[in-house]
Order: sequence, then C-alpha cells, then structure tokens
Amino acid sequence: MSGKCKSFSGPLLGLLAGLFTSLAVHAAEVDSFTGRHPLRDSVPFLNQVVNVWMEEAVIEANEPSLLADLTGEKQVCDEERLFSALQDRLAGYLIGQLESFADKSTALDSIRTPFDRSIYRDFDFSESPTVILTEQLAVLLRMGGVYLGSDKLGHFFTEGHSYYRRYLEKDTSSALEYGELMESTFYGELTTGIFSYADLVANLNGLRFWNSILAKKPDPIDTGHEVKPLIGCVQGKWRRLRPFDWKEYVDSAWDEAVNCNVYGSNSLLVKASHRIREVTGGRDCPLLPVDRSKLEKKYGPLLPLVFNEQGPRVVHSFDRLLKEYWNEILR
Repeated sequence: MSGKCKSFSGPLLGLLAGLFTSLAVHAAEVDSFTGRHPLRDSVPFLNQVVNVWMEEAVIEANEPSLLADLTGEKQVCDEERLFSALQDRLAGYLIGQLESFADKSTALDSIRTPFDRSIYRDFDFSESPTVILTEQLAVLLRMGGVYLGSDKLGHFFTEGHSYYRRYLEKDTSSALEYGELMESTFYGELTTGIFSYADLVANLNGLRFWNSILAKKPDPIDTGHEVKPLIGCVQGKWRRLRPFDWKEYVDSAWDEAVNCNVYGSNSLLVKASHRIREVTGGRDCPLLPVDRSKLEKKYGPLLPLVFNEQGPRVVHSFDRLLKEYWNEILR
C-alpha cells in the first residue's frame, strides 16, 4: 500500500476498503504504455482455452437433470441450462474466469507492471479509490496485432452477457446505455477516475459473442450480416457447430494506447499524461496510428459511442448521467 490512505483510520477505512475493494476486483485497470515490448500472440492458446471450456459447458448442459430423472421426461436442449453452464465457465460475478486465468498464467507471454512503476502511481485515494486500495493492475497481452489488458477478457464475457440480456429484452441502444452507466459509475469513472472506451468496445463485442451462441438475433453492429451460431440443437442434444476464435472480435479499439481513456478530473489527466510521456519517450496517446476506416466499417454509426477520437481529456460522465436521471424523475 502506498500510504496515500493514511488520513483515514480504523473502522471507516475498513468499511471503505471493503466496499471499494469489492468494486475494484471487477474494475481492474491496465497500463498499456509502461514497458511495452514485442510479445508472442496469445490468440492460439486462449482460443484453445475458450473452446475447451465451451465444450465442457455443452457436455454439462446435455447431462440429464434431476427433474428429468424424477419425472422420466426426455430432456431436449434446455437453453437455460446451456447458458448457465457457459456463464459458470466463462463469466463471473466479480471477475471473469478467463481474466483471472490470464492474470495467473505462466504460459502466456505478458507484461506485468508493478503499480509503483505504472502510469497510475501518482493517483490519490480521493481521486481513484479502487485503484489506490488494491494497487493491482491487469496484465498486458498481445492478441493478433493488438495489445490489450486481461481485464478486457472479463469485460468481454461478463459485461458482454449483461449487454446480451438487455439486447434480447430491448435493443442495442439499451445495452450501450447500460455500459456507459457502469463505466461512468461503479466500474469506471466514479471509483477509478477513469472512463475506458476500450472497456466499452470489449463489452459490445462480448454481446456479439453471446448473441452468436444460438444466433437468435441479428449481429448488433451489422444487422444485415447472417450470424452463424456457435452451438446448435442436433437430435435433441446441444452440439458445437464451429470453433470460437478471438479474431472475430478483437480489433485495435481494444487497446487503451490507441482508444485513449478519459479522466474524471484535470488532476488525473495531468498525472497520467505526464507518466505516459515519461515511459514512451515523450509520446502521447494515441501511441499508434488509427485506421479509422477499418473501425468504421466494423462498427458503423456506433463507432463514436465506443471509440475516443478526441484523445485524452477530462469528462464528467457521472455528473451528466446524474443530471439526466434527476431530469427524468422531475418530468
């Protein structure tokens, strides 16, 4: 612990630590700049992991349920059991299973930056409570040609599933509004002082993944594109129809050194920008050129909602959302 919480003491610090640490587990940040160097591609290995877990989920979903045993009824492709089994292996309540796996794995080539050497080292508790309390950062991986934090794997499966539920009930806009709310409050700006557009991109692509399990609705970013289901019901049993591949989802917008963060205060912006320039030899975010046409082709009119073209700046999303909430109540 850096000692930046010394002004708090006793029971108060304990309560605050319990609250913010539980949120911080789910709101890990990544330093996409410090010590950035060539890495081996993690896609082949992580593809294998996800495909094994999906196959295990299919096998579990096909097992006879206790109710079927009692009633003697034949069980035929229970969607609820399938999604429950997939969630158990891929998603998580506080942290995604694959995110946790990647953080601990020695088989993956990754960059692990200690907090006291990171671009967040100058943040204060009052500005970024969850980051300061845990001082834990996600590892940095390379997937294809893209560098991204292991936290994005958690966003993809966990927040992606939350998006998917809202997409089923309503539409893409409902899912995106939920994501902005979470990134502005508990999983971002309110607790860390950081609003990550790269998190929103991972969430949206996670929605695409969960939607492609059974392909019940059009692709949320390309409604004219036919979605090929990953799993189907064949002769009364779930069966995987095609393998999962990260290359269908990951693009340069997942990289926080390309899709730049925005900050909840000018102080945080100044501190982070100073450290970014320090570790990159005077360069700023975006660190790499952006192929906007490629991103626009993929995301279309949704691109401005998940990609920050203005670069690092101060934004008060939480304040704006709070005002919108009260205006709605007072109507």
